[in-house]
Amino acid sequence: MHTRNRYYRIALIGLALQIVLQAVLFFAVGPYFASILSPLYSVWIILFVVGWRKEHPRR
Repeated sequence: MHTRNRYYRIALIGLALQIVLQAVLFFAVGPYFASILSPLYSVWIILFVVGWRKEHPRR
């Protein structure tokens, strides 16, 4: 896994920021408000898979 791949970088940074934001919202506002961000996990997984396919194309 190369961190030069921009899809990897976007996926990992987005995932880290979401986890931090969700933790802050969970304790500051409430668990129901923090759960609004849960559907974004699939976006980070999709970006990671796109980066994987760019790095390892089928032959």
